[in-house]
Amino acid sequence: MIHRGVVQELEDGNAKIAVGGGQGCNACASKESCVSVTGTRPEEKIIVTENVLDVSVGDIVELELPVMITMKIIFITFILPVVLLIAGYFIMLEGGPGQGAIGAVAGLVAGMALAISMNRSMGKKASYKMRMTRILAKCTEGDA
Repeated sequence: MIHRGVVQELEDGNAKIAVGGGQGCNACASKESCVSVTGTRPEEKIIVTENVLDVSVGDIVELELPVMITMKIIFITFILPVVLLIAGYFIMLEGGPGQGAIGAVAGLVAGMALAISMNRSMGKKASYKMRMTRILAKCTEGDA
């Protein structure tokens, strides 16, 4: 997952980068789909990441979440609840279709609770945070 953002602030070796929403929507290829789903433009988000590229305030940078991390998040968020739904159905199916349905709902609820819990714990780990990959445009003193 790749995002572009503008460095807003530098603090203690970290950079606060504004991504999405606001003026950033004008350059996004998916801006129409966001507006059609939500009815409004998304809010600007601030991402804090390590300043590994020695950026300055006002620089436009590219941020990336590695593909393997993205795939793991997608699996936990979407696939795990479905797998537990199916497992719950087949485990409880011996009691009849009604019991199978109850097992499916229980599996789905357990999968969703597990996914939320795992996503929260992953969000606290440094390896699951976005990283600066390159500077797209340097801010000059005249721009600031």
